[in-house]
Amino acid sequence: MKTAIIGFGFMGRLHAANLLKTAGAELAAIVDKTPPADLLRVPGGNFTTTAADAKIISRIPYFADLVSGLEAIRPEAVVICLPTFLHYATTKLCLEHGCHVLLEKPICLELAQAEEMISLSKAKARTFMVAHCLRFFPEYEFLKQTITSHRLGQLKLLKMLRLSGVPSWGCWQDTQVKATCGGALFDLLIHDIDFLHDTLGPPDKIWNSPPLLAAFRGNYINSTWEYAASGIVAMIEGGNCFPPQRPFEGGFSGVFENGAILYRSSEPGKVKIFTAEQEEIKDLSGEQCGYLKELEYFLDCAGSGKYPERCPPEDAVTAIRLGYQHLD
Repeated sequence: MKTAIIGFGFMGRLHAANLLKTAGAELAAIVDKTPPADLLRVPGGNFTTTAADAKIISRIPYFADLVSGLEAIRPEAVVICLPTFLHYATTKLCLEHGCHVLLEKPICLELAQAEEMISLSKAKARTFMVAHCLRFFPEYEFLKQTITSHRLGQLKLLKMLRLSGVPSWGCWQDTQVKATCGGALFDLLIHDIDFLHDTLGPPDKIWNSPPLLAAFRGNYINSTWEYAASGIVAMIEGGNCFPPQRPFEGGFSGVFENGAILYRSSEPGKVKIFTAEQEEIKDLSGEQCGYLKELEYFLDCAGSGKYPERCPPEDAVTAIRLGYQHLD
């Protein structure tokens, strides 16, 4: 499937590298206002990922203008990795050109615009998916399976953690990008909001810390989700109010009737399981990368005309709605 990358920053480079090793996929074009060769010279991102090969990238058709690229290449699919304020217009343009769209999270901050994007994708009979990647990462898949299978009994408490330094690479040096991204709540912690909703459903109540909200204006969150019927309590803590040099840290810890579970991104693929009898490490390091799995799933849905049930765009809108509840 001919696929174009729109936006060749941190995430664009990651998706390009995965496209190059995906059977049945062709990296047909790169669209960015800056030439890819220049972008590849600049490090960026808050964690290390697979890098796109510079020699291969140099042979991929490059366009500084999106319309020119779409009309010249006529890609079947696009992966949009642009700042949030550009998501609405870019997604609409690509759908109008008949492309299937994988859009980096968050979908957009205006709910009416998000709904319009979904409606247009259905009218054009094109696959539209938002890249809520935690749904595809082995550690989080294992957590969800542990919860739903009751392997350790009923879940009682689940805490999601996501911390990062203030982004200072690539487009984050643009003041407009910083002002329109929605802060850490919508750009970073939206991952955990989406995962909790997908795994536990909508909460009955969301509590957030007023002092933290006032002090950091959404760039640090410590919230509690209450599920009255089951008695489950879920928490989200994190933000990007630290200096840029602070290493990224993500993960989760859960307490169940018959044990506990722990994962930290500093030990990728290693999920610790604690019971009264023993400590066990579930080694998932041999599993397929979540980003690659996400991309392959999107391309499979686009190629076969299947609705992306595993990661529906409607859930991306719900994640935004839940995000706004943290600001009430």
